This record gives sequence, structure tokens and C-alpha cells, in this order.
Amino acid sequence: MISADAIENPLVWRLTLMVDGCEALRAVVSSTVEDSSLMHFTLPLDPTVPLLRSLEEAIYATPVLLSDFGKVDVLIRTDAYTLVPSALDAEGCRAAASIAALTADAGGSTCVMTDDTGTAMARVVWTVADDVVAFLRRTFRNPDIMCHITPLLRYFSRKTLLGNSAKLYVHFNPGGARTADLIVFNPEGSLECAASHPCPTDTDAAYFILATARACGFSMTADEILICGDGSMRDAIMPLLRRYAAYVMPVIFPSIAFRAGREALKAPFPLIILPLCE
Repeated sequence: MISADAIENPLVWRLTLMVDGCEALRAVVSSTVEDSSLMHFTLPLDPTVPLLRSLEEAIYATPVLLSDFGKVDVLIRTDAYTLVPSALDAEGCRAAASIAALTADAGGSTCVMTDDTGTAMARVVWTVADDVVAFLRRTFRNPDIMCHITPLLRYFSRKTLLGNSAKLYVHFNPGGARTADLIVFNPEGSLECAASHPCPTDTDAAYFILATARACGFSMTADEILICGDGSMRDAIMPLLRRYAAYVMPVIFPSIAFRAGREALKAPFPLIILPLCE
């Protein structure tokens, strides 16, 4: 936990949060004017109560989160998203959310959100509970709220332009809820697929990765599988995948992120790369 006193002038600091399902709230704070300043921590959420209530309890019990930060970003980890052409208008995005059954929510009304991926290839359409969005917007000053897959798409869409092979990026989410985000780009750098899957076992993770590769016409002898995120899952899955694919490698950690300090290596990858995508 970080004391509010550790941040003397919050206006020159940035707060990035990830609502990790109903499991945890993950936070990263860093100075925009000072190197080696990054700090991060995780707050457990109560899964037995509605998400809004557990968020309220966690945030109000943590004074540092209520500081007047100069910039606040919030990622929501969810599988209630789909990809649409970037030229689709607001009405088309709402229709896409309905067709993909993203608006079905027994617990209350939902808000249809759209995120630009920074490319002409796709836009992320996703949904989140109205009351959660309202709480975040009244608690933080002008927060940017987006789906957790969005910074991954933005970051990897730029990296995939290097080389002439297809690339399958795998991000393993940290924490007890074992999930994998899969993003595929073809050799020309065009987006082929993006999906998130629960992976309770290593075998499940290997299955989803290899099935996605096959569905996208991946070459197991020429194309690349690049893995990031939770270190224990990465280390367990890579040997399994190397039985079937020639190029299975960890994602190279962005060198510019080291300016924030060594703690960046331990923080959630989507929160670290988010400032690099702007």
C-alpha cells in the first residue's frame, strides 16, 4: 500500500487502474516529471457483493487513490467485447453490441463503450455496468475508461510492423483468475483476431493458443508466438507450445518503461504500456 503522503504534488502524477473482474483492483502510480518513481499495489475485491459496492469499499479505504492526480486511466478487464470496423458509426456500434449479446445483463443496465485502437483496422465495442461507469466518473477527475484489450491492441499493432511473419501475441492476466488475451496479426500487419479466454489449466491455455493459430492460418514453422504477462503462466506454457511451434518467445519488455523504475517489471503489462500508446 502507498501512503497519500508519498505523493507531494498529485497534479504531476498519473494514476492507472485495472478493475480485474470481481477479483482485484490493480493500481499503478508514477510521476510525469521524475524517473524511477513508479509504484504499484493490488487491492482485493469482495466477490460476494456487487462490483460497484466492492469498488466503493476498496477505493474509499485507500486515501492515495483519491488524490487529485493530473491524469487518471481505468481499464476494465472483461470478455464482453467485440471488434468492429473503425468506420462504423455509434448506431452501428450499438447494433454490434446487441448482436454479440454484450448488452445482456441480469444485474442491471449496461453502457455500450467504444475504444479506438489507434489503427484503421478495428474499434473495440464493449459493455460495462452503468453504475460502475457513473461511480468512476464521479470519483476521479475526467478518467479515461477503456477495455483492457485496447492498450494491448494499440501497442502490438505497432510492434507487429517489424518483420514479415505473422504474430500471435498472448497476454496472461496476473492473479487467481487465469485468463489469456490472444491477438493475431497476419504477415502484412493486419489484425486477424482478438479474444480473451479463461485458462484454468496450462493445457487449456495451450489449446486456445494453438486453436487460434490454426484458425488464423498460422505457420508453425515460420510465424511467431510472443508471450507476456503473468510470469508463472508464461514459464509454464512456453515449453508446451515449443513442442508444436518453432518460434515461441517472450515479448521484449519496452526499454522506455524502465525509466519509471524496476517496479515496472512487476506491474500489470496493460497498465505499463498504456502511456506508451498515446
